[in-house]
Amino acid sequence: MKIIFITLLFIAQARIAVGQSMYRTTEGHIVMVSEINNERIIAESHKLFLMMDYNTKEISGKLDLKSIDTGIGYLNEEISKAEDEEMTISFSGFIPVDDFISQPHAPISFNWPLKVAAGKRTFEIVLSGNLKHFNGGEAIACMLSATGDVDTNEIGLKSILPEIGKTLKIQFTQVILRKNE
Repeated sequence: MKIIFITLLFIAQARIAVGQSMYRTTEGHIVMVSEINNERIIAESHKLFLMMDYNTKEISGKLDLKSIDTGIGYLNEEISKAEDEEMTISFSGFIPVDDFISQPHAPISFNWPLKVAAGKRTFEIVLSGNLKHFNGGEAIACMLSATGDVDTNEIGLKSILPEIGKTLKIQFTQVILRKNE
């Protein structure tokens, strides 16, 4: 009897999750590349928070720069000493593609304008986006990839790490998954 009850409870919860129009992840992966003193530095974080509204196709995200690991002790220490209000990056933008989540499609490339807030600074950037459909079994899935360059002065990194180069290259890839309804 317990097994039947647990099974019914699991099925009921699964049906509730299917009807959601929001997707989120708190452990998204982002890679950033820049130069410090003419040496290439690769930094990454596994704490990129992303949320997508399937109805509006808006994706918003947040990254605490203190979660970045450069693999270099003194750089990680400098980043961890920065004031908290300077260390949160937020962004939002709409995916400019009609219907990419409900049916199979060829890879789609697009320019993805984003509004970015970094501490007290706000600005816009345009990333190169790509959506690639793949078969997720019981679910419909797309792989969203985005790449682009950000000015380190504009984002506030130059004030924290004065020796950093002018450009920060960013790249992230995230699965966007939607269960069949």
